[in-house]
Amino acid sequence: MEKKICVILLGLVLFLIGCSDFTEIDPKGKNILNRVEELDLLLNYNYSLYAPEASYFVNDCYVQLTNIPALLNETIKTNKYAYFTWDESVDRVALTESDRKYTSLYEMIGKVANPVLLNVDEASGDRGVADRLKAEALVLRAWCHYLLVNFYAKAYDPATAVHDEGIVYSKESDPIATPNKKLSVAAVYELILKDLDAAFELESLSALPEKMRIGLPFAYAVKAKVLMSMRDYDGAYAAAGESLKLKSTIDDYNQLLAPETMSGSGMIELTRPLLTLEEELFETPSRLIYEAWTPELWEAFEENSVFKNYIMTDVRLRGYPVMGNTFYGLNIACSYSLNVYYSSMGLSTVDMYLVRAECEIRKGKIDEAMDMLNLIREKRILTGKYVAKEAVSEADAFVLLKNISRTENFATVKTYINLKRWNTEEAYKETLHRKVEYTKDGQDVVKEYSLSPDSPLWVFPFPQNATNFNPNLTQNYGL
Repeated sequence: MEKKICVILLGLVLFLIGCSDFTEIDPKGKNILNRVEELDLLLNYNYSLYAPEASYFVNDCYVQLTNIPALLNETIKTNKYAYFTWDESVDRVALTESDRKYTSLYEMIGKVANPVLLNVDEASGDRGVADRLKAEALVLRAWCHYLLVNFYAKAYDPATAVHDEGIVYSKESDPIATPNKKLSVAAVYELILKDLDAAFELESLSALPEKMRIGLPFAYAVKAKVLMSMRDYDGAYAAAGESLKLKSTIDDYNQLLAPETMSGSGMIELTRPLLTLEEELFETPSRLIYEAWTPELWEAFEENSVFKNYIMTDVRLRGYPVMGNTFYGLNIACSYSLNVYYSSMGLSTVDMYLVRAECEIRKGKIDEAMDMLNLIREKRILTGKYVAKEAVSEADAFVLLKNISRTENFATVKTYINLKRWNTEEAYKETLHRKVEYTKDGQDVVKEYSLSPDSPLWVFPFPQNATNFNPNLTQNYGL
């Protein structure tokens, strides 16, 4: 009997030990991001930003897959109408129930960057990897807030930034139950730089990161763009230089010509294949398809531009604007390719050359600036057609810089941010003009619009699904 009891007790002990593998788990609702490996996976996010209004607002393209004559003549005005026609009378707040770019950027902060920062110090695992993840999260948070403050507040102006109302700067330590306070533009930029400095101090960012992960070249690039906005041109020049020391390649568009694959015609097209361009510092890919570009953008490209001559459109493929007529109601070309991707919210080596070129122009070093601009041009002009350009004045050089910046960034949010920044300076501000031509009932119709550099339209309204839950989010335009 005694022997039987011992056997039963031994079996019970073994059973309980075996069960521990299944019972020793974190309770439901408890944070389980307690290992470095888990936090690493969290940063493998599908980074991309859908913000088409930022492109058609600056007159680079038309509202995607929208009948433009119908849009211009709609009786119930929409935000698409307001941003395309630059109509300041439209009540954008009432029409903005939600905003994908606002949601996307704060989700990257709240679902990726801040959870990593909240848990990484206590997470088990390799401390070197942990430091790298922490640095990545800090740069990501800084960059997302930089984009947000540029969308939803006035551009940084040293004379007014302390008083200009900005955005919420979301941190990992913020109490969930308390609505975040909106900070001034100056305070937001101060926190952006603080996050970047903290990332650099960790000395752990990779110089050769994976395509969709943040590394040291991108971190320096972010710092360069932030300092450009703050008019710290010496600091921006230095940061851009550090980025280019690590990565300086500009892809040659002549090497990206290949037979088109969408219709199988065999015609040669310019491609920008997914996750393959060496010039990209942080890939946030978005496919460029069924886009229709404005005449003003086309005119910004040089005649011997590889893009202008080889980007696949319905006009090149079919001989007439079949999609431009069908989708847009206009006699315009429409992009038609499956193999062209742009990094919607990333930065590239080209951006860093543009930063340094602009800084050189501001210092009066025109020849040095033109050398950098010509480096970019040489990789974008058809083989055998390239001729270096010269400028005789700062104004001439800046015109070329603006054109190159526009033709490089039309598929991203960067043209919007650059124009908004330049609009804070008397020497570089400009009024935008848009001309739309179409036929209605057999009659030619021409409509023209203009956007002033100080229009309240340059500041997007906070969406209602944010303001309804945070009384601190008062609107920034019109202030």
